[in-house]
Amino acid sequence: MLPIRANCRLTPRRAKLAVLRAHSAPHLTAAVGRDKAKTVRLFDPVPPRTIPPNLITATALGCGLSSIYASLALHDFTLAAWLVLLSVLLDKLDGSVARALKGATEFGVQFDSFADATAFGAAPAALVVGLCETLVPTVWGPQALVLGLPAGVVLKGLALFYAIMTVVRLARFNVMTSTIGPLLFLGLPSTVSGAMICSGFLGWQELGWHTLHPGWLAWLPVAMLLNALAMVSNLPLPKLKASKNKAIKAIQLTIGAYIYLSVLLRTGLWVTHAVMAGYLLIGFVFSGPKLWREALAAPKDLP
Repeated sequence: MLPIRANCRLTPRRAKLAVLRAHSAPHLTAAVGRDKAKTVRLFDPVPPRTIPPNLITATALGCGLSSIYASLALHDFTLAAWLVLLSVLLDKLDGSVARALKGATEFGVQFDSFADATAFGAAPAALVVGLCETLVPTVWGPQALVLGLPAGVVLKGLALFYAIMTVVRLARFNVMTSTIGPLLFLGLPSTVSGAMICSGFLGWQELGWHTLHPGWLAWLPVAMLLNALAMVSNLPLPKLKASKNKAIKAIQLTIGAYIYLSVLLRTGLWVTHAVMAGYLLIGFVFSGPKLWREALAAPKDLP
């Protein structure tokens, strides 16, 4: 009970209220405790160490959305392709920053997947649609036919299929990462797929093939279809890991630095495309199957 000082002069009404408050105080305290337990914050607290990697991911997502706008609204295909390649660099950077700051979270993993679906799924698909309708209208324009069907319908169907397969690839990767181990990808990574399409177009421009061999661009939807199938396949591809051999590691670092600089400076991208193509050829044909056979032959730990 709350103490009532004897020397204070209370009216009968105030005295009665004081007694009621004294008797109800424990119940009020318990009710306030329950209300606090049920209180929902307007915003969740954000650990500071998680902010830098998530800002990088948000920037990559913004690049992907801007690439779609550049393709379909501005028809600036060079800018659209470059923005996708910039997203590739940011996609590699956010994971490194998260590990360095110990800021990796489940939210970050999911956020990164949404950004990847936009930057490496929807954005390259929009680029291919815009490129083909604008630069090769005789093959993919509104008056053209492909397999007896309106070319525009076929082109947009392929773009939609590619974007969906990118999402399937990302969901599948998130589920299977713990089961296939740290050395292998199964299927073509969405990051590499988007980079191959965009660096291929920019390299084609850089070498002047857009004037010498303009018809080659008409095959870009076919390449997009093959990439879509490769993303959801079980083809083993080795992950890029730093070698313990100092000489090989130096070569890896040199190639990595060149790729970063070529994207940032927007030059020499045909070499970047060739390097990635070589990685896929060697990985899918030689290194990947070898590592996969070794993984299957390795003894499994019994429970």
